[in-house]
Amino acid sequence: MKDHLFVNGRRLQYDANGLVAGRLPLVLVHGFCEDSSVWDGLLPLLVPAPLVRVDLPGFGGSERALAPGMDAYADAVCAVLNELDIERCVLAGHSMGGYTALAFAEKHPERLAGFSLVHSHPYEDTPERIENRRRGIGMLQAEKKELYVAQLFPGLFAPAFGQQHPDVVQRLIEQGQKQTAGGIADALQAMIDRKDHTHTLRDSPCPVQFVLGEQDSVIPAAQALEAAALPAVADVHLLAGVGHMGMFEAPEQLASALANFRAFCRSRLSGWDSNKKQTTA
Repeated sequence: MKDHLFVNGRRLQYDANGLVAGRLPLVLVHGFCEDSSVWDGLLPLLVPAPLVRVDLPGFGGSERALAPGMDAYADAVCAVLNELDIERCVLAGHSMGGYTALAFAEKHPERLAGFSLVHSHPYEDTPERIENRRRGIGMLQAEKKELYVAQLFPGLFAPAFGQQHPDVVQRLIEQGQKQTAGGIADALQAMIDRKDHTHTLRDSPCPVQFVLGEQDSVIPAAQALEAAALPAVADVHLLAGVGHMGMFEAPEQLASALANFRAFCRSRLSGWDSNKKQTTA
């Protein structure tokens, strides 16, 4: 059931299901030009895990942040956790949602039992990517949002999937075109401004999962595999024949990876709590 809270006077929408005291929730964060509905197909595959989905500021039912940026997105996730009295979670972010997860991991490491980068990485934008994003901002300012979004989504899928499932691509285009131009532009600028987070991975006290697409043209698998060597504990899944949208291209595999990672993090957390009690007894 969708609910909302207000952060600095701005509406922040979220969805929570199956939350039970003492059970470790999986918090799902969408990517660029998406909202929490991007996870809809995975929900039945993830039950009975407690699940929380967040519409990042400027997307879905959430209003734009007063000061947009990756820190604002991370703070929005933290505000939802606080609202729901969630002390610790496993946080999974798709693409830009992964950048949000990294910002969250740097700011609030004590709130994480683990985090998953789904088609994402810790590196700064390249000059070429920055220039592409700036052109996107220009299109949005020129009131060409529909055209910008229509050009965005087809290239996110592996070619074979896109050809076989044009309806999926079209639905995402239509959903993306519902997002506000201001929210999309805020996100583009946030990605331009984001910093390198290799140190966050290297210093992470919790496990980190990497879910990669073999045919991902946005986040090349080889680049993300380099990042997977940074954390002390890493879980890596390479989805064969998949592009940037595993929740549509390989939902069963992605759901299984997320569920198993949550279970692993829960077992480590239980062992840590047990050891802590024994030490302090």
